[in-house]
Amino acid sequence: MLSSEAKGAIQTGYSKILEVNKLNPRRGQKQMIAAIARTIGNVQCDDEGNRTSDNHICVIEAGTGTGKTLAYLIAAIPMAEDLNKKIIVSTATVALQEQLIVKDIPDVKKNSGLNFKYALAKGRGRYLCVHKLDQELKDQRMQDAAMDMFGLIDTSDDQKVLYQQLLDGFTSANWDGDRDNWSDQIEQEDWSRVTATHRECSNRRCPHFNACPFFTARKSLEDADVIVANHDLVMADISLGGGAVLPEPSNSIYVFDEGHHLPDKAISHFASQVKLHQEENLLKQISKAVDTLGKQCGTPVGLLQVVTSMPEHIGHINGQLSYVRHLLMDFMGEQAEAEGISQHRFRMGKVPEGLQELAGELNKAHNSLYGIVDKIVDALKASIGKDDGEYKQSDAERWFPIIGMLQARLEGAGMLWLSFAQADFADSTPVARWLERINNEYEDDIGLYSSPILASELLAKNLWSRCFSAVVTSATLTALGQFDRFRMKSGVARKNHFEIIESPFDYPNLGELVVPKNAIEAGHGDEYSQSISEILQEHLDENESTLVLFTSRRMMNDVKYKLPYDVADHVMTQDDYSKQEVIKKHKEKIDNQLPSFLFGLASFAEGIDLPGDYLQHVVIIRLPFSVPDDPVDSTLAEWLESKGRNPFMEISVPDASVRLIQACGRLIRTETDTGKITILDKRIVSKRYGSMLLNGLPNFSRQLHV
Repeated sequence: MLSSEAKGAIQTGYSKILEVNKLNPRRGQKQMIAAIARTIGNVQCDDEGNRTSDNHICVIEAGTGTGKTLAYLIAAIPMAEDLNKKIIVSTATVALQEQLIVKDIPDVKKNSGLNFKYALAKGRGRYLCVHKLDQELKDQRMQDAAMDMFGLIDTSDDQKVLYQQLLDGFTSANWDGDRDNWSDQIEQEDWSRVTATHRECSNRRCPHFNACPFFTARKSLEDADVIVANHDLVMADISLGGGAVLPEPSNSIYVFDEGHHLPDKAISHFASQVKLHQEENLLKQISKAVDTLGKQCGTPVGLLQVVTSMPEHIGHINGQLSYVRHLLMDFMGEQAEAEGISQHRFRMGKVPEGLQELAGELNKAHNSLYGIVDKIVDALKASIGKDDGEYKQSDAERWFPIIGMLQARLEGAGMLWLSFAQADFADSTPVARWLERINNEYEDDIGLYSSPILASELLAKNLWSRCFSAVVTSATLTALGQFDRFRMKSGVARKNHFEIIESPFDYPNLGELVVPKNAIEAGHGDEYSQSISEILQEHLDENESTLVLFTSRRMMNDVKYKLPYDVADHVMTQDDYSKQEVIKKHKEKIDNQLPSFLFGLASFAEGIDLPGDYLQHVVIIRLPFSVPDDPVDSTLAEWLESKGRNPFMEISVPDASVRLIQACGRLIRTETDTGKITILDKRIVSKRYGSMLLNGLPNFSRQLHV
C-alpha cells in the first residue's frame, strides 16, 4: 500500500516545485501522479521485497501540455525510496535524454525538497577503450618506423593526430572518454577502432581497468537512485540477462517515456541478418587472425588440436555457403532480372525445406567453429594479467579484443542460421524471414534477414515479468481511442492500469483542421507529384511558417523540383542539412521575418519542437499508411489473416492514426500557439476509415470539404 511517508513526500514535493517555478497545478498532471503512485503502491511483495502480484504496470497516454516528466518523477522517486528500489527512466531520443539530465531532473532535485542522486547511463560503445587506443597508437608508431626505414610516406596523419589528441585529452583529465563530450565530431570509422564491445573487453583483467571510462561511469550508477537510459540500452541489458549495465530488473522501477517506440526497439534488437559475401570475408578474417596469432605468439599445447582443426571447419562452412548461394539465386536471380524485384519474403516466415536443412547444418557448423574460437578467447583472457598463462601477457592483451570481436560477429551469423533452421510453433506468432539482393556500386551480395513480427512475447518474458514495476507513457499510446494496438505490440496484460489523460490545450480555439476542396485521392508517379505540386502552391503562404510532411523521399524531392522557382527558393528539405541544422536555419529565417517552408518525412512528424511563430501551418500530403512491402508488417498481416482477422483495420488504420496524431501534434506546443493543419489526402473524408482517423485527432475546429 502507499505509505503515509511516500504520500506526504509526493504532495510536499509537488507543492514546492510548483511554488518555486510559479506554476499552477494541472488537473492532468495530478491525475498522472496519482495513477503512478497507486500502481507502484499496490505492488504486493514477499518478505524479501520481491514482487508477487501481476498488475504492476501503469500505462498512461498523456496529451501534449500535461507535464509528463514532472508527474512521473514526483510520483516515482518517493515510491522508489520507500520501497528501496532504483528508477530507470528510459527514452527513445537523445534530445529527451539530454533534457532530462540537463534540465528536468536537476530542477526536481533542486526545488522539490526530494533528496536523491541521479546519473546518465550509456552503452559501452559511447566510451573510449583506453587499451584499444593504446594499441592503435603503438601500431601507428611501428608503421611509422617501417615507413622511415623504406623512405615511404604515410597518408594516415589525420587519424594519428586524432588518436593522439584523444590520449592527451584523456590523460590530462580534460576529457572523460565519453564520445558525446568530445568537442569535435568523431567519424564512426575512426571511433570504432578505439571503443570496445563486451566481447572485446577483458574487464578487471585489463591493465587499464582502473582508468576505464566505461567502468568509471558505471560506478556512478551504483550510487544513483534515478538512472537515465534509452530503450536500446534497456533492451541490450535485458538480453544479457539484466543487471549487466543497469540495475537488476527485479530491483527496478522502469519509466518508459516516449513508450510507443518500445515495441519496435525490442523487435529490432532481436532481429538478425547475414550477408553471404560478408560472412565469407569474416571466415577469412578468423582464419588469418588465428594463423597470425600462432605465428607471432605460438600455439599453446592445450589448443593445438582445436587450432589444427579450424581450417577443416571453415572449409566446411564455405562449402555450405556456396550451396546456399546457388539455392538463393533460384529465388532471387531470374525473378529479380525479369521483374526488377530485389526482395523475396517467405510467406508466414516459412523457409523452404531445402534451405531450412542447409541453415540447420550451417548453424551446427557455426556452433563448432564458435567453440574453437571460444577456447582461444578463454585462453587469451586467462593470460591477461598473468605471467604464467598459455600466452604471454602482452600478446594476450593485444589479441584478446581482436579475436573477441570476430567471435561476436560469428555469434551473430549463427543466430541468423538458427532462425532459418527453426520452424515456428503452430500456436505462436511467426518470425518474418526474407532475402534481399544488394546490388550497387559498393557490393553485389545476397542478404538473409530474420525478425520477430511482434515484441509482445519478448517483452512479456524478458521485461514485464521480471521488473518490480513499470510506467509507460507517451502522447500517442492509443490508436482510434483504444489501447488494443499497444497491448498487442507490447505484451502488457489487460489486468494492468491503462489511462488516457486529455491535453489541457484549448484546441478548438487554438487550431483549425482543413481538408480543402482540391484535396485528391492518393496516387503514385509523376502525374500525382505534379498534381500535388500545383495544389500545394495554393496552400503555401509566405507569411506562415510551414511544415509539409511527405511519406516518400522521392515524392518530397519531386514536388520541390516541380514548384516554381520563387516558391522552391523558400523550401528546405530534411535532406539539405542535418536535422539540427535544418531546424536552426528555419528558426533564423523566421527570426529575420523571411519565408520558410520545411519539407520533411516521418522523422519530422515526431520529436521536433517549433513553438509560436516557428510553426503556424502543418500540411499533410497523404495519410501516413506504412509501406506495403515491409517484410515484417507483411508477415504480421498474413498471420492475422490466417486467424480470420482484418490486418488493415487492426494494424494499418491504427498505425496510420498514431502517425497522423503525431504529425498534427507538431502544431500546438504551448498554450498560446495557434495555427492550421491542412490535409491534402481526400481519403480522410471519402473513405469509411477516414472518420475513425478524424475522431482520433485533437478537437480542432474543422473545415471539411467532402
